[in-house]
Order: sequence, then C-alpha cells, then structure tokens
Amino acid sequence: MGYLKRKHWWPFIVGILFALVELLSFYLSKRPLGSSRGYAVIGSIIEYVLFPEHAKTVSYWSAYEPAIEWTVAVLVGIVSGSMFSSVYSGEFKFHVVPQMWKTCKGPSVSKRLFWAFIGGVMIGFGSRLAMGCTLGMLISGVIQLTPAGFIFMMSLWMGGMLMTVLFYNLKTVTFHRG
Repeated sequence: MGYLKRKHWWPFIVGILFALVELLSFYLSKRPLGSSRGYAVIGSIIEYVLFPEHAKTVSYWSAYEPAIEWTVAVLVGIVSGSMFSSVYSGEFKFHVVPQMWKTCKGPSVSKRLFWAFIGGVMIGFGSRLAMGCTLGMLISGVIQLTPAGFIFMMSLWMGGMLMTVLFYNLKTVTFHRG
C-alpha cells in the first residue's frame, strides 16, 4: 500500500493500469473509454427534468437517453479518484490562484475563474465538435496504437506549450521535475 502514497508513479505501471481499464471498458461496454458523452448525458437529464416539453423537441438529445450510464460513472470516478489520490498521497492543496498565475496575471480570483471557465467551455465545445473527447482520443487512441491517437497526443502537447507561452507571455520554457 506504500506505493499508493508515492507522489510520482512509474509510468510503465500506470500505462499497464490504463491498458487494463481500457480492456475492461471494451469488455463491459463494447466501446473505448471516454468521458465527454457523460456531460451530454448529464445535460439531457437536466433538460428532461427542468424543461421536459422542450427536451422532446431537441433532436440532439435523441442520441443521449436521459439515463445514468457508464460515461457518467467515468466522470464521477475521475473526480473522486483524483481527490482520493491527492489526499491519500499527502499532495492535496486547494489553490484558486496558482503561483504561476499570480506571477504573470496577478492575484485576482475572479479573473482566474473567468479564464478557467472560458478554457473549459472551449475544450468542451471542441470535444463535442470533434465528436469525441481528449480522454477518448488520447488514452484510447494511444492504447490502441492508432496514428490519430499519437497525432492528437503530440498536437495537444505542442498546442498546450504554445498557448502557455502566449497566454503567460513567457520568454523561456524550462522543464523540471517536481
């Protein structure tokens, strides 16, 4: 159990665990692992509860039966598993405004939350526009050794680096552990 308290896990072990979860996903649901569908399912449930007459007229919801399914469980597992892992390993710290943000953009909580919301909306919109999600494409695609998965992985990394440099107005990018 001491291994679970480590701050860093060996990537080889994590890769094997991801592969096992992916295999379990295929075995139980006949689909690769993904999470963005869960948000659409939650949205359809909310609409059917709050506005049932309107929900019947929205053709988009016809693809998402308003019932809790495994992708919703994936979302719950991601949040609760991350929380458990950070608390159990002693790494949990609640920061609304991270240090890098304070250094580059100032200490404003509202500005930080605004940009976090905008970024989340853009990623959510992009994932639904692409009819998939980063989890499905990145993890499932790479585990299945698909060229699209590897292209997406490198594009995500390069795009993330580029946007970090531009958004934070950085002159130098330094990599360090810890």
